[in-house]
Amino acid sequence: MSHPEAGRRPDPASLVTREELVHRYFHPEGELRPVKNGTSGHRGPTGAGFCERHVAAMTQALVDIRKERGTFGPAESDDPAANLGGRPPGPIVLGKDVRFTSDLAQITAAEVLAGNGIRVIVHRGGRATPTPVVSHTILAANAAGRNVEGGIITASHNPPDEAGYKSNGLDGGPNTRTGPIDERANAYLRDPSGIRRLPLDRAVREGLIVEEDLVEPYVRDLASVVDLDALRGARFAATPLGGSAHGYYESVNALHGTDIRVVLGDPDPRSANRTRDWDGKLRGDPSSAWVMKAVEGTRSALGVPFVGANDNDADRFGGEDASGVLNPNHVLCVLFDQLCRTRGFDVSRGVGRTIGTTHLLDRVAADHGRPVHEVDVGFKWYVKGLLAGRYVLAGEESAGLSVPRRDGRPWVTEKDGIVAVLLQMEAIARTGKSIGELYAGLEAKHGPHRYERVDTAATAAKKARLQALSGARAAVESLLSGKRIAGRSVERLVVGDGIKVVLDGGVWVLKRASGTEDIIKDYREERGETLDTARRASEEIDGLLGLGG
Repeated sequence: MSHPEAGRRPDPASLVTREELVHRYFHPEGELRPVKNGTSGHRGPTGAGFCERHVAAMTQALVDIRKERGTFGPAESDDPAANLGGRPPGPIVLGKDVRFTSDLAQITAAEVLAGNGIRVIVHRGGRATPTPVVSHTILAANAAGRNVEGGIITASHNPPDEAGYKSNGLDGGPNTRTGPIDERANAYLRDPSGIRRLPLDRAVREGLIVEEDLVEPYVRDLASVVDLDALRGARFAATPLGGSAHGYYESVNALHGTDIRVVLGDPDPRSANRTRDWDGKLRGDPSSAWVMKAVEGTRSALGVPFVGANDNDADRFGGEDASGVLNPNHVLCVLFDQLCRTRGFDVSRGVGRTIGTTHLLDRVAADHGRPVHEVDVGFKWYVKGLLAGRYVLAGEESAGLSVPRRDGRPWVTEKDGIVAVLLQMEAIARTGKSIGELYAGLEAKHGPHRYERVDTAATAAKKARLQALSGARAAVESLLSGKRIAGRSVERLVVGDGIKVVLDGGVWVLKRASGTEDIIKDYREERGETLDTARRASEEIDGLLGLGG
């Protein structure tokens, strides 16, 4: 059931203020929550969940690990010289989204890095820098042997009073080596005396914090991954939804001669111009029909076939065409199919999908004679494959994807929502059909697939039970052994990042506890016109696993 305020703009009086967040950031109340990196860094509400002490502690932890191993990210060796290729460590590129807390946290992180003698690169004028741009900057620099790493201050699509901090190693992707960061950062939370810090003005004077233009190199290079020539002569629209993609589509127009009209393009740190999500929260999820109410009517008013959208750090995508607000799974299928048809990549390249992403991708892949690679939730599991040239497209149902350049070389090792929007425009311009029409063509060929993800508030007991079972494959196998679920046999069981039960006949269910919010995510898909069997299977699985109630 949706919240009564879902799809509505917030009352200005209800919005968080900069002054309130400044106070909570520097003077948190109550016991501080420990640092805990989830699928995308450490996140929490500004205050006890995310404050100056968290950021300083995490940054010093990153510095310590980097000094020991040459990198704070994943590496094949513990030998710093080997990890750095015999070259010195390079600077840290530090991005952020448009939140008020992110402004404060970027300064904290930069001061700690500078206090440890590490050079920091930030975007000129204090501007926000999207997640994919940080990844692009790292890979471009390291192709020249500079040994650059990165950090991004963002809580992605979460509400404006929440904040987050994630790190990107030498491979430019989300850091998979986060256990040591948590351990050391929490030690610094208990005793911050070992944190070294240099005031901002002094760090700038000494050349340890420098500003660079990070927009133009990324935007100019977009032509290597998207056929921007195909967009010329067509008109589209895009919205950053007040997030860090502001100014990027305008730059695409200026550098590549496209005609992309920008809506809600100004930074919106309070989320004043957004609409509330299904549960009344001010998320910036561009794949949510409730959130996209913020630009309702834009497509017809501007006379464009498509409006693309991004979240706060521009790693997620969304869109609307004549069929309505687009389902991310549908977009992934269409773009994978289109890339297979237009890019000429070797057939050894396949599609990457997370365990919660539609299996229609498997059918499209088989049609093109390409493999399917299933990974756990979290884009960090794609990084090695992206660098190795394993994918035509790597995606996840929560509106994230990455693709290679048109010549097959790696583009970024993060989700890139800006590229995802531009690729949808390319597909429309090339075919003369909407994304909805192209998806309908795929279903006509491969059969209908009905999919839903139901998010429910998690009780402590239910979430704890699911998390315990997710680490106990033998227990799950014992509970389901010999059982028929919704009248079907179990073909495959995936236990790890949640519990996925694949039944015969194209039905599967995934139960997963969110790593960033207090909700249980229930994914269901059924090959056919309804979800009746998948929903019944979900209820029966709850009963068998003791997750009911």
